[in-house]
Amino acid sequence: MKWATLISFVILISAHFGKSDTNRICENFADIKEEGFKTFVLVALSQNLPQSGYEELVLLTREITAAAGACCGENPSSDCFKNEFALSQSVICASNEVVNKNHVQDCCAKAGDERHQCFLEHKRSIPKHKEVKKVYSGKEKCEAFKNNRLSYMGVFIYKFSRMHVMMHPRIIIEFAWKIGALTEECCAQENLDTCFYEKGRPVRNHIASVTAQSESLCAISKKYGERVIKAKKVAQYSQKLPQATADEIADITQKITSSVFTCCSGDSLKCTKKREQIIEGICVRDDIVSRTKHLAECCKLSNMERGYCIENMEPDEKPADLSEKVESYIKDADVCDKFAAGKDLFIGGFLYEYARRHPELSNQMLLRIAKGYEDELTKCCATENPPECYGKADEKLHAAMQDNLSYFQKMCAFVNTEGKAAYEKLMVIRYTSIMPTASFEGIRTITYRMGGIMQECCAKDQSKLMSCAEEKLSDLLDETCAENDPATINKNVEACCNDFYSHRRLCILNMKPDTESAPPEFSAESFPITEALCTMSDKDSLTASVKLLYEVVRLKPTVTMEQIKTLTDGFNALKAKCCADENKQQCFETERAAFINTSKGLLTA
Repeated sequence: MKWATLISFVILISAHFGKSDTNRICENFADIKEEGFKTFVLVALSQNLPQSGYEELVLLTREITAAAGACCGENPSSDCFKNEFALSQSVICASNEVVNKNHVQDCCAKAGDERHQCFLEHKRSIPKHKEVKKVYSGKEKCEAFKNNRLSYMGVFIYKFSRMHVMMHPRIIIEFAWKIGALTEECCAQENLDTCFYEKGRPVRNHIASVTAQSESLCAISKKYGERVIKAKKVAQYSQKLPQATADEIADITQKITSSVFTCCSGDSLKCTKKREQIIEGICVRDDIVSRTKHLAECCKLSNMERGYCIENMEPDEKPADLSEKVESYIKDADVCDKFAAGKDLFIGGFLYEYARRHPELSNQMLLRIAKGYEDELTKCCATENPPECYGKADEKLHAAMQDNLSYFQKMCAFVNTEGKAAYEKLMVIRYTSIMPTASFEGIRTITYRMGGIMQECCAKDQSKLMSCAEEKLSDLLDETCAENDPATINKNVEACCNDFYSHRRLCILNMKPDTESAPPEFSAESFPITEALCTMSDKDSLTASVKLLYEVVRLKPTVTMEQIKTLTDGFNALKAKCCADENKQQCFETERAAFINTSKGLLTA
């Protein structure tokens, strides 16, 4: 089943949404065919019924699909004239076992829209499922794939949907398609594990990036509300459409902002419908489309492709007559009068003008610039000579922009010179020092994904470096702050997670090592140094060295880089010596004891 075919099913849902005079389920079923219908239903069931196992949901999916097929028969039921969720809910409610197991008795006692809203509320209350990942070999994956490709994809959909119950089915189906394509490609190779590791990296990075972006947007909307979401969208679309007027951008971003809250509610039917209405509304605006290159190209595509294209399109070229600086905001004498007349409207206009001039900046940087300009005006408009004061604002904002770019350039220089693994180790040291009570799995997940982000973004043109790196790193931070209770880590992390949206990453970046949390007692068990190091894969060897760094920094968050180098050099020398020794076990036992004594002396002093 092709990705485009699967996605078209989600589009079809919105096309008929709200029509009660047609047998819309039969129409959809006939267009998407049986397997496409099953895919969508499996996502919906996995997101709504967390207590049911995969096999049970497969049986329910078959039953719902059979009911949908019957809608094309001679005597279609009344559910056939509603929507797929109404049909699914009827089948769910017919099973006492499923109803009782998933505690949806109250919902099944309702009907119509009340039942739909009840299921939606139930879905919102489901805690995020933490999947314990089992590592399968390439051989095991390929055997499962060849035995039953649909089941292989189904298990992925089931597991991923349970972990992301609010995510739109369109995104999950896309991920399943990518996993299936990767598996098919690698199973044709000789070295299966190498293929899954190497060719799987961009797929894993894509899934992590899109997931973080999706969950970040919902986390931001919940924590900061409409003002921040709209400001973020104004920055984003002012960059993409510099030919559009301020009023046009305001109209587009207001509608997109509204759709964010609908989509983050978990109602995928209303989300799909609203997104399609917005995209259609944009593409019929010839006055805008005729002035833009990339938007015009996106609007020529099919319904199923336009939304993704618009979300990810490159910025258009700036208008030829656009001044280099936002001069009216730093030179005009009546700036303070306009600021006083309507602060949000005036700052929104500044953000629009600054963003359309700087497609190379991240959304977060643009929002910090807007906040910085607002703070300057608040200060300057209270002075005797405001124009002289705010006339210097552009220089300050430009300096902040250069500082931010310089940071990412330095990180890229490190990644390009030392490699991704070295960068990840550096981040393990950094993040363990500021949050030594966090679990190794948590630190490793964050730093591994940071390594993937920087590897991807540092390969891009310099003009895209900041927008790529800061936006993806901020999405990761937003997701992390939303998933965990930062207060359980330490008060500094909590403060950063509660900071202004655009300042969160800089807050974390500026955190000092945590010296208030009590370090764990020194234990030799924290240093798993055995002959197994000699036969580890590169991946496992990296994990072992990272784990050692984590344990070292936990014991002493203020440990210096010189001390870490001493311990790292000692560890590498020990490994090289003992792996070359004929009696590896005895060598490791002897050298490990000496290494642990040295480590204890450095870390407990």
